[in-house]
Amino acid sequence: MEIKTRDLGQHKVLIVTGDIDLYNVGQLKKAIFNLLDEEDIESLVVDMSGINYMDSSGVGALVAGQKKVKSQGGKFALLSIREDVLNILKLATLDQFFTIYENETDIK
Repeated sequence: MEIKTRDLGQHKVLIVTGDIDLYNVGQLKKAIFNLLDEEDIESLVVDMSGINYMDSSGVGALVAGQKKVKSQGGKFALLSIREDVLNILKLATLDQFFTIYENETDIK
């Protein structure tokens, strides 16, 4: 898995590529939490366009990330989720829990 960050206006975008599974989920969680601890972030968007596979541990990391952002008064969203990964969120009805943007132009 590879993780990069970039700014998009007032949003901090975390770009994740590769698979998210039990073996590397700690890397994602650490990246989210370190970013939130190091910077004053109003909005964190996780770009998931490069993720082909995610298991339940990845879902858990995203839920933990959203809770942390919300506890700090910020906003959390997911961007460009591939259909297979989106189906995992839908099975757990988490597509209703997360703010999900199809592309960057939708981000408010």
